Amino acid sequence: MTSLPGTIRQGKDAPPPDSAKVAGLLTTASVPAAQRLDFWREVVCHTIAGVEANALTEEHPYAGAIHAQSIPLAHMPSFDLVHVEADPQRVNRTRALISIQPEPTWLLMVQGKGTCTIRQAEQQTTLETGDIGFLDTARPYEVIFPQTFKQSILRMPTPLFHDIVPKNRDLAGMALSGDDALTAIARQNIVLLERFVSAIEPMLLPAAANRALDHLALATRSFFEGNIGRRGHNASAFYFARACAYISESLGDPFLSIEKIAEAVGLSSGHLQQVFRQSSGGTVGEYVRERRLAGCRRDLADASLAHQSITSIAFRWGFSESSSLSRAFRNAFQTSPRRYRNASRQDASGS
Repeated sequence: MTSLPGTIRQGKDAPPPDSAKVAGLLTTASVPAAQRLDFWREVVCHTIAGVEANALTEEHPYAGAIHAQSIPLAHMPSFDLVHVEADPQRVNRTRALISIQPEPTWLLMVQGKGTCTIRQAEQQTTLETGDIGFLDTARPYEVIFPQTFKQSILRMPTPLFHDIVPKNRDLAGMALSGDDALTAIARQNIVLLERFVSAIEPMLLPAAANRALDHLALATRSFFEGNIGRRGHNASAFYFARACAYISESLGDPFLSIEKIAEAVGLSSGHLQQVFRQSSGGTVGEYVRERRLAGCRRDLADASLAHQSITSIAFRWGFSESSSLSRAFRNAFQTSPRRYRNASRQDASGS
């Protein structure tokens, strides 16, 4: 592999990196050739990434680069967007390293070039270009990169991860297939966010990041909920996925009912309730309310929607009146929509 340049190429249409982005870049090209592998292993992998690394190539000098940037979210934990390019390597997250760096996070690995095999929690998955893999940094894992690779990694706090992925499902060591249409859309949104983050107005960046996470959440729910994905397919999973898709398209309908959803997917109301209890552990109504509240919470925290009233946001997400939203919001988040919006504004202003 040819040694990487001092900056990561972003494409001819991308804006030039600003000083903050350059400050987030570490590359083996910045040190003498004889020290590059040690620099990559000790400084980049061990100290920053919290993993042990061993080169799987005889080529010298070793080449690698990592570029990290923090992405803020309104009134929610921020996450890191990390781009990695490197020669073949094997990395291990050990119990000893976990005890030193115990902060729990999840890694969502978007494979941009080459392949890798991830192993965690008795799961083993090979990521091809376009796939998105999941790793939990609170548990040991191993990743093998047999050839030169590129990855875009979302490193997010565990509470944020559990806010966007299916509940009651352990995704460690699993992956979304890049051949899935929704995964492809989610991947493209992540890549575009990474590419143009410095060109987005700071006030609008949380909203742009939230939209990317929304697509990722939709792809993950569609692929994994109800045992969909690499664990196989069954009739219950099929109907659950169809119902979730119909609900997503119909959340703004204040007259959305179990009967409407059941008719749309071709089941009786009772059978649909059974499918939801098996697949998500809850009822259809609970799922609809959860998705509506998630949409309202996102819009309330969105600075670009500050001119819209709470009532209009409630109507957009299918609540028949603002008082209905207030009751549901308080029950779910222990605060009112107005206080949540005000707190989000204070967070955005840094006060």
